[in-house]
Amino acid sequence: MTGVAALARRDGAQERGESNAAQSRHDKIGIIELFAGIGGVAQGFERSGRFETVLLTDSDLAARDTFIENFPGGAYLRRKIQWLTTRDVLDAADGRAIVGLVGCPPCQGFSAAGLRDAADPRNGLLAHFFRLLQALRPAFFVMENVPGVLEFELLKRSLVRADSGYRMWRGPLNAALFGLPQTRHRAIVIGYRHDLEIVPTPPPPTHFGRRLVFDYRAKRLRRPTEKSAEALLGTSPEIIAWNRARNSRDRWLKRASQLANLIVVEDAIGDLPPAGDDDGPAAYDGPASAYASCLRAAEVANHRRWRHGAELLARLADVPEGGGLLDRHGRSLARPYFSQAYARLHRRGLARTITTNFHNPGSGRFLHYAALRTLSVREAARLQGFPDSFTFIGYQGVQERLIGNAFPIPLAERLARHIAAQLGASRLAS
Repeated sequence: MTGVAALARRDGAQERGESNAAQSRHDKIGIIELFAGIGGVAQGFERSGRFETVLLTDSDLAARDTFIENFPGGAYLRRKIQWLTTRDVLDAADGRAIVGLVGCPPCQGFSAAGLRDAADPRNGLLAHFFRLLQALRPAFFVMENVPGVLEFELLKRSLVRADSGYRMWRGPLNAALFGLPQTRHRAIVIGYRHDLEIVPTPPPPTHFGRRLVFDYRAKRLRRPTEKSAEALLGTSPEIIAWNRARNSRDRWLKRASQLANLIVVEDAIGDLPPAGDDDGPAAYDGPASAYASCLRAAEVANHRRWRHGAELLARLADVPEGGGLLDRHGRSLARPYFSQAYARLHRRGLARTITTNFHNPGSGRFLHYAALRTLSVREAARLQGFPDSFTFIGYQGVQERLIGNAFPIPLAERLARHIAAQLGASRLAS
């Protein structure tokens, strides 16, 4: 038993419920997740109700241990991708059919936040994803990375090699448009094996609506419209250029006001209590939004505040909600901060991308909208769509890295539902 099914067993499902669940698993589509981390993609796919995780694999010991802590029955193979063979995968799958391959190769070598070094050795890990794709030949695959990867020659060469076996779509998606309270842009590649005769398409956005949202550039609340979309969604110049070149942005914006409202920061974390001095559980503090109510557990854990220095706190004390040090002091050689550095979230705004360094206020807009601190691990997990029942173990810095590297569960779920619908219309038998 794997994934969500294992959690159901751990939480004490009744005997009849277990029998029915076992029967329903025969109708589910088996997937494996490479570069799994803490299994954000697998959890989102299983949450859709159409997929079962056959295997997760990663070389990260902390990620493996954290996942198994939450899903004791999960099939998780810890191995470097360079050493992972087709036989390893098939043996671990233990006869279960592998219909889908999903994975998020490390992105640091492609990220705009880094040096974008084409020679970064981590870039080569992407080729191993496609090596296993060609060896296993699943019915479909989904690969995720930072948007910058779309223009890298390494990906283009890999897609050319895969093109003989798969029809593919590739492009950037913003997780905020799929119900996440965070403007997390990701490059997605979706491929279906040629014999299925499926033309791949991206999932249509589910969220935009008409509710006023805080614009960090204009420093005011604005209604989501075609004109305000790029600012509210924190769209980078490279993604704007990509979308305009392919005329892919206007299609969903024509009906954007009819979609569900964007989920904002307060929706995600407004019911959490003040951050404490340890990871121990605490009671909730106030009513939950529709978004938060779906993530609640019995208590809140991993909600420890970071230990910021007194000098730093004094410098940040007068940063207003939705603002930053640059708003008041301006840029100078003495303050060469990025535009989002030392900046505070707004309760009615969208969070910016949660990174592996969100404890550091100088690395992004990570200050809590009301408290004088950066986001806790639990708050970051909420912004990534992880339920409060998912427990993070180990040192606080390790927890931060795992959640910053994770794929947001709501976006994975939406991808899963879209892919299941496309597979359902094909000749693939579930």
